[in-house]
Amino acid sequence: MRRSRSLILVLALAFSGCAARPVHPGSANSFDSGAYDSLIVAHNIIETTKQQLSTSAGFPSNIAPAVRNALSYLIDSYNVADKAYIAYHEAALNGVATQTQADLVSASLADVNTKTTALTAAKNGKL
Repeated sequence: MRRSRSLILVLALAFSGCAARPVHPGSANSFDSGAYDSLIVAHNIIETTKQQLSTSAGFPSNIAPAVRNALSYLIDSYNVADKAYIAYHEAALNGVATQTQADLVSASLADVNTKTTALTAAKNGKL
């Protein structure tokens, strides 16, 4: 469960907008790069949880259903955020990104963060 908390901390740091982070090659700007980082962290949490659920040592039977549900909600939220990010990223690379697109990315990533927190709670048996 300590690993889950570490992943949440990484996700929180990715959302914090830390100026010291380098901008990824191929990113239009620091916001684009930070959003990409957040999606990568969320994707890793999703894949790690899927792997944990698929093993017999994964989660106790009284916790596994809540983890599956929370994971499903996170995946749905991630898919929305990824779609918003791709639209923003392509527009930003072409110099035509709008504030509305950036706001949509921010809001969808905030929802991913909320769903990640819920997943962590489920993994810890707190749901």
